[in-house]
Amino acid sequence: MAESRAYRLRQDEPLPDEIARVARGRIDHALDELRGKTESTPEEAVHEARKDMKKLRALLRLVRGEIGKSTFARENACFRDAARELSGTRDSDVMLETLAALDLPAGLGWELRKTMQAELASDGAVDRERAARSAIAILREARGRVDAWPLERDSFEALAGGLGRAYRRGRRDFEAARAEPDTEVLHEWRKRAKELWYHHTLLRELWPEAMNVVGDEAHALSDKLGDDHDLAVLAAWLGEHAEPGAVVLDAVESRREALQAAAFELGARLYAEKPGAYVRRLGRLWDAGRALVRAP
Repeated sequence: MAESRAYRLRQDEPLPDEIARVARGRIDHALDELRGKTESTPEEAVHEARKDMKKLRALLRLVRGEIGKSTFARENACFRDAARELSGTRDSDVMLETLAALDLPAGLGWELRKTMQAELASDGAVDRERAARSAIAILREARGRVDAWPLERDSFEALAGGLGRAYRRGRRDFEAARAEPDTEVLHEWRKRAKELWYHHTLLRELWPEAMNVVGDEAHALSDKLGDDHDLAVLAAWLGEHAEPGAVVLDAVESRREALQAAAFELGARLYAEKPGAYVRRLGRLWDAGRALVRAP
């Protein structure tokens, strides 16, 4: 029977076993995508594999206090490097998708797309096979190390430090973005929002209805901040390689303003708690859930 790849920590199984299972599941899924063993297109495969890298890094941050600094640093760098191998191909795809989503006059979008495709091709930006081979080699080695991760505690204490650290950073980056919403600050906040989403996905068995609501809101926040960043990258690229004109730049700016307004509204709700209160609340849910699934 194949091992489950579900990205969630089951409460009726030992926590160390679950953490290792989830890690192996994401690595195996990414390998299948990059080896062409799924129904994904080449573009979709790169996107799915990069998502797996982000989920793995979120898992590492959740258990950072448990696995220790050296293991965390090594594995975090490993999954970061695997994602970077794929970043060139994914960035090219995203810019084309972002351009296509803008509401531009007939013909203008087509002309810019033609220019972009020609520039990206001449830069050699899309070399999916080479990128996939490099990422596969990194991930195969990483999978062999998972069983040696120093995972011991079968309790919420193994997760509490990581949850608190991640939520605290998200809250701090939310406030920084409200004070100065430039592209890099917003991008950093987006990473923390995605982390919050993944942590709630991992812990959804604590109370599925409640955890999914917050997870879905964090997902929506991450998407809005991601769209905002994609627009900023597109505008910068066009400014360097083309002459987009006021119509395009105005469309980008208008869309970014709407996305940021919606993101700050979501952020105010998601980061309303103080980190200590947030962790204690999840700890109580953990204890209640464990008592139910392990009752005689």
